[in-house]
Amino acid sequence: MYDSAPKRFPDASKLGANAADLEWSRENLYGLLFHRLGNDPSAEAEKFRAQYGEWRPEGEGRFIAPVDVIADEKCQEKVFVSLAGPYMGTDRRKGHTFTWVPNHLQDGKGRVSPRTWLLALRSAAALTTERYAGHPHPLHYEAIRESLHEASRVRVEELTEDIAWAAAAIERLEGGQVPMEPSYVRQCWEQGGLAEALRRMREDDGESSGPRDAADPFALIEELVDLGVLTERTSGALDLPDVYRLAFNIGRKGGVPRKT
Repeated sequence: MYDSAPKRFPDASKLGANAADLEWSRENLYGLLFHRLGNDPSAEAEKFRAQYGEWRPEGEGRFIAPVDVIADEKCQEKVFVSLAGPYMGTDRRKGHTFTWVPNHLQDGKGRVSPRTWLLALRSAAALTTERYAGHPHPLHYEAIRESLHEASRVRVEELTEDIAWAAAAIERLEGGQVPMEPSYVRQCWEQGGLAEALRRMREDDGESSGPRDAADPFALIEELVDLGVLTERTSGALDLPDVYRLAFNIGRKGGVPRKT
């Protein structure tokens, strides 16, 4: 949002100089999940704490998780495997659950929103209870895969609210399949009247927020790659992370299928 916002006001440079890095690593995300599980006001949370190290009482029913549970990847993988099983199928050919989940929730810059992360796993738990009650783990791999659709829907809602022009650009690729050639993307934008739509959006907002150059499709692609909405392969073809692709109804051969 900051990168795409106008900065023509006094002391605008000071905002960038005082920026703080709020990116979440994979260890941070799993640490957040286990912290939430261990602090839920339920008997299940007490059982969870009893299984994994010494949780230190903080008062008012709150607990601090052991360091290895919130910061050590090897320990975190063991904990998550106990919740979801080791594989995204019957064997390792479908992928390992511990790496599969964050990899499919990340954007083109490898970033995962903690809200999207918790929403996906909460949705997977609900789907497991509803459809796979006899499964030996709280999270079924098919429920995890299905939960990506809900996570993608919410992430695209956030994108539409925060960077509306980026959502408008990707909307015009609906029904296609990645990877896409840049020429195909430009054709979709031209046929969908993207340049005119971006001009109207800017007028309606009454400000100069938006892409750096709405009339240049090459500049738009570059800016969307910089934002992590699109990714560029070494061949030059363009790809779209699953966390955006599914809600925008864009396919990928061999990937998580779109809802029909």
